[in-house]
Amino acid sequence: MAQVIKGFRAETEMRSRGPLAVDYLTMAYLAATGVVALTSITGFGVGIAVLHLAAMVLIWWMASLTLPTNGFVLFFRLLYPVALTPLLYLELAPLNQLHVTGYFDPTVMMWEELLFGTQLAMVFSDWYGRLWFSEMLHLGYLSYYLIVPGAAVAAFLLKGPRALERASFTIALAFFVCYLCFSVFPVAGPRYDFPQIAGEASDGKLFLLVHTILESGSSKGTAFPSSHVAATMSAWFATGRESKRVFWIMAPFAVSLALGTVYGRFHYGIDAMVGLMVAMAAYLATPWLMRRLEGDPTAD
Repeated sequence: MAQVIKGFRAETEMRSRGPLAVDYLTMAYLAATGVVALTSITGFGVGIAVLHLAAMVLIWWMASLTLPTNGFVLFFRLLYPVALTPLLYLELAPLNQLHVTGYFDPTVMMWEELLFGTQLAMVFSDWYGRLWFSEMLHLGYLSYYLIVPGAAVAAFLLKGPRALERASFTIALAFFVCYLCFSVFPVAGPRYDFPQIAGEASDGKLFLLVHTILESGSSKGTAFPSSHVAATMSAWFATGRESKRVFWIMAPFAVSLALGTVYGRFHYGIDAMVGLMVAMAAYLATPWLMRRLEGDPTAD
């Protein structure tokens, strides 16, 4: 950890005070979704807008403080936008019904048919319903909970705080793009309309675990684009920017997660495809956006 702090002090392009790129990004998301909530002219919408405004004020105040030198505290100072996403996820189900009633699944299913000629979420598990394959892809789906924080830890330990901020910005950008889509274009996903997988593919313990987690903690209307794919792939790409070795270690988990979202009937095929596109865009846009937001065209 001492080496990380030494590296932090040597990275002179990173501000010690004032808003960082991750701060601007988080405040922009809170402002955008706050406007979505406020323009509904409902009590819930106004309440969400007020909470978002309070959070923006808190972030601005935090940005006025000198960056911590304690490695553990510094880690969370730079990763907090990603750490906030589970909390922000909880508000999406009511938020996405403030301006619309119902979900746009028929539209997305039509796109799926036009693009793939079928409903991939229905035919994938029917095409190969072996238990071992199902369990492997459901394990990949669960690896989401390791890949995202793992990418952040790897960036921090291998390359220091500036690398962590790049990873945090990339992952948060992918999350926020998806969440903003959810707030105005809610799609429930095939899990609500298609029958659950049956037969041998549904007999595994990992299958049961994944479905139990989703039943207890998912927000309806958050299928398109897949934030699981977007966040995982953006974390994977961000890791590749810092370490090719860790990138290849994560590869089978990231790929199996992307396939598992469709195989398990959690997302339409187009959800996963657009989630991948969001991740690629976030990865490519991060260096340019960070330079512009921090007002330093020479920063990494």
